[in-house]
Amino acid sequence: MITAPTSGSDRQGARNKGLARISALTLGAGAAGLVGAAAIALTLPSPTSATNANGTTVASNTFTNPFTNGGDDDSGPRLQSGTPPAPSFLPPVATSGAS
Repeated sequence: MITAPTSGSDRQGARNKGLARISALTLGAGAAGLVGAAAIALTLPSPTSATNANGTTVASNTFTNPFTNGGDDDSGPRLQSGTPPAPSFLPPVATSGAS
């Protein structure tokens, strides 16, 4: 069966209709991702503070370097002195990559 060729305007209309559908799908997927990201962000705990079992707020983003005692001087705590561990004279064990 031989069909008549479609006109250029019909082809252009079909192309525009298909592009509009793809654009709508892309916009819907982006909006769903944004809603999902917002929902996850709202359910996560606060990054600046945490609450312990007693209900008091504890800072969680603070770090104090134990070797500087909060400053740049050398008056902070020292490493423990003692004897180092005894050396091991066992040969290294050969392993395969599939272990």
